[in-house]
Amino acid sequence: MAAILHFLLALVVIFALALLVSHDRKQIRLRFIVQLIVVEAALGWFFLHSAGGLALVGSFAGFFETLLGFAAQGTEFVFGGMSKQGLAFIFLGVLCPIVFISALIGILQHWRILPLLIRIFGTLLSKINGMGKLESFNAVSTLILGQSENFIAYKGILGDIPP
Repeated sequence: MAAILHFLLALVVIFALALLVSHDRKQIRLRFIVQLIVVEAALGWFFLHSAGGLALVGSFAGFFETLLGFAAQGTEFVFGGMSKQGLAFIFLGVLCPIVFISALIGILQHWRILPLLIRIFGTLLSKINGMGKLESFNAVSTLILGQSENFIAYKGILGDIPP
C-alpha cells in the first residue's frame, strides 16, 4: 500500500512541477497524459507480473548478458590478463563494451534493421502520446539503445531534419 501511495505522491509532485514551469497551461492535453500513464501501468504490469512478460524480459536480459560476455572475451583476448589483475577497470570493463555495442548498433543501422524498429515503435508512440515523431523517436531509441549509445541513432537522420 505504501508503494502505491509513494507512486501517486510522486505523480502529483511531477505534475505540479510541470504546471509550475509551464508557460501556456491551456495547451496541456490531459488526455494524452492519462493515456501514457495507463499504457505505462499496463506495460509495467505485463512485464513484471505476467509469465509472458517475465519470459520476454528474461530472454532480453539473457541476450544482452551474452553480448556483454562476448565483449569481455574480446577484451580479454586483446588486452590479455589486464582485467584479471584489476588494471584499467574503467577502460576494460566499461569503455570497451560500449565500443563493442556501438559497433553492433552501427551494423544494425547499416542493415536498416534498427531504424525500422525505431520508426515503427516511434510512430506507434506518437499516435498514443500526441507528440511529434522526433520526440517519440528519441524516446524509443533511448529505450532500445540506452543513453550513451542513443546519439549513434541520430547520425543518419540529422541531415533529414528541417531547420
